[in-house]
Amino acid sequence: MRRTVFKVLAVITAMVLVLSLAACGSSSTGTSSSNSVSAASSSSSTPAASTTAKQSGFTIGFANGYIGNTWRSQFVDDFQKAAQKYKDAGIIKDFQVVSCNADVTQQLNQINTLISSGVDALMIDPVSATSLGPVIAKAKAQGILVIITNDPAAYDGTYAVIGNNDAFWRIQTTWMAEQLKGKGNIVEITGLPGNTADTLRVNAAKDVLSKYPGIKVLASAPGKWSETEAQSVMSTFINTYKNFDGILEQDVMAEGVLRAYETAGKKPPVMTGDYTFGFLNKWAQTPDLNTIGVPYAPGMSADVLGITIRLLQGKQLKDGVMQANPLNPSLKNAIMLDPPYVVTKDGDPNAVWMKGYSLTKAIKLDDAAKLGQGQPSTAALDATLTDDQLNSFFK
Repeated sequence: MRRTVFKVLAVITAMVLVLSLAACGSSSTGTSSSNSVSAASSSSSTPAASTTAKQSGFTIGFANGYIGNTWRSQFVDDFQKAAQKYKDAGIIKDFQVVSCNADVTQQLNQINTLISSGVDALMIDPVSATSLGPVIAKAKAQGILVIITNDPAAYDGTYAVIGNNDAFWRIQTTWMAEQLKGKGNIVEITGLPGNTADTLRVNAAKDVLSKYPGIKVLASAPGKWSETEAQSVMSTFINTYKNFDGILEQDVMAEGVLRAYETAGKKPPVMTGDYTFGFLNKWAQTPDLNTIGVPYAPGMSADVLGITIRLLQGKQLKDGVMQANPLNPSLKNAIMLDPPYVVTKDGDPNAVWMKGYSLTKAIKLDDAAKLGQGQPSTAALDATLTDDQLNSFFK
């Protein structure tokens, strides 16, 4: 009888031990996957911050989508410099950067390799906004934090930390309207048709101009973010329209516009400008040129890294920081990074176009040009957020 009792007790003890070990295993798995969200979760969901997150020793993978121009080189270089500082401080254990030539298959292979290497977080500048679903689901299933950066994409359970294209173009369109005192005829040179950034900018311009009914857009044509293309479009506008009062030109095409005027032997009217040091220096040497420079800063890669690390550390974003994803308004997972600078001749911080952008600094043209000393003419005016500014996103 005693032997039977002892056997029963032994069996019960063994069962309790097995259940205990299973419970411990479940707890560990829950902690390691605290940043993931199930595929069946709501379309408005984002990863929850872990309450037991570690504070250092992270491995970060950065899958950059393209490397074929100066802006992209700065974009990657800014990330590497910031990552090395975090590594030197002991916060990052290791980091990896891969780039592809806008090839979806290559990017998918690179992301799979980063996942297999055991990264804690993936920063992805997506080549395609729609083709990364399976590989992102794979990363999430392994508890990897996924951050979409620069080029927007709407994937459930990810964060999208991207440049604020709406703010970038809303600021400049408002500046243009104010320079014209709300009246006049303008022409518009847009970016690359169908591109998300271009669409967001065009929509922002339409919204701003709807508040200035005295301004008429005579013509609009894509410049495809090419100086050569912009020069051709501008030459057509000059030959087609005898008089117009302003040029709403997007991004890095301003020098093409100026060349069209030089060829025509005319002076340009009020125009939006560029943020490369080549343009800023040319502007500084042309006193009668009335323009503006607002950088779409490559330093956002360093800012995204700073936000990524804080999320890994379990910090929680403040209410109101998360906004609707530009590609899917029902998915509230976006953190929009406003331009770091607005460059005008006088650098007025109280101008109407500065309202609502607390992390954007108004600076004078002379000061902007000084920041470019020693930089190649193709380099962009750049900046990154300070630790205090990054912390301002979090509770």
